[in-house]
Amino acid sequence: MADKNTLNRRKFVELGAVAAAGAAIAPRGTAPNANDSAQAPGFPGPDFLIKPSELTLKFSYPAGARRLSFVNNSRMDSEIWRERCKFKLIQLLNFEQPKSCPVRELRRTEREGIVFKALIMQVSDTLSIPAYLLVPARDSHPGVAVMAIQGHGEVEPLIGVRDEAHHQFALNLARAGYLTLAPALRGFGVLSDLARGRDGYRLDYWPQQKYRQFTLATDSFLKAKPLIGTTVEDLLRWEEWLAREMGIKTLHSAGLSYGGDLALLYPVFSARVSRIFASGTFGSFAPIFERCYNAPAHCIPGVLEWMDRSDIAGLNAPRPIALHYGELDAPSPTNASAAYNETVPAGVAELQAIYAQANAEAKVRLLVTKGKGHEMDIATMLEFLA
Repeated sequence: MADKNTLNRRKFVELGAVAAAGAAIAPRGTAPNANDSAQAPGFPGPDFLIKPSELTLKFSYPAGARRLSFVNNSRMDSEIWRERCKFKLIQLLNFEQPKSCPVRELRRTEREGIVFKALIMQVSDTLSIPAYLLVPARDSHPGVAVMAIQGHGEVEPLIGVRDEAHHQFALNLARAGYLTLAPALRGFGVLSDLARGRDGYRLDYWPQQKYRQFTLATDSFLKAKPLIGTTVEDLLRWEEWLAREMGIKTLHSAGLSYGGDLALLYPVFSARVSRIFASGTFGSFAPIFERCYNAPAHCIPGVLEWMDRSDIAGLNAPRPIALHYGELDAPSPTNASAAYNETVPAGVAELQAIYAQANAEAKVRLLVTKGKGHEMDIATMLEFLA
């Protein structure tokens, strides 16, 4: 005879099955609407209910102290500042130096004299991640490769599948004679749900559907392993593979939007990156969410208590950095991007001050393209990398 606990568990499962069957009737992400049912008898009318216009709604969390920012520690020896700032960044990202991972070629094709290779890296027993390697017939830059980093969306447009804000910049780099790697990022495209193979689980970020719960990002915050930190580790794994298998000694990093963030952040942990081109992303972290309506992949929990984007970018000194924007890339309700905002000029000045300590202030460039919005400028990128 089953004991009482067994019977209770069985009853719980049965109730759960009934609830799940009922939930399947409604579209995922929907909630009951108060207007769908009649007002409760005797309840006060709508004039009684509190309205937003009757409240004070001008809230903002206090600005972070930025205790380790260069602007607050300008009298500190620059090397000591760099060591302390990088050490704290490692803690905030919960960063671990990644180990080498096996990579296999899935298939290849050729177009315009460029060989396209579809690659899969086995990160662990529970995760594999893809990338596309573009090998030009004429290698104009021996020993050099470009890490072409996607923003929110999918990686395939970078290699020429279609045109959008990235403007096929990985393909255009290969056309210019660069060996180019375009890795898919966790949370996007074929990696939009990292728990797709686990029945009943979901770790999604950017699925191609109306409802997004950003579970991959929120789960990473709960477990103190921010999504952006594990993505940096993935980029370093790909870099190590390029060095080991392709003989690459030098890399350039280039990215748009979230990819621009990663193009600035990942080289902090790399000795191979030589030049950095970050499009559509800079200024303070705060307005990216308060003003620019951006999604949470950029988030580093607690970062503003210690540092801001200018400090992180400054850890790359004296490597040349280009910060690129389209002149039309400004905050608006229809522009959900890390747009140019009022904190960008101050951030650039702070970055230049950090670079000045290395006698490299001129290596920081703010580039603006007339008539363009939140999009990559191929000509400007190629000119800078050259």
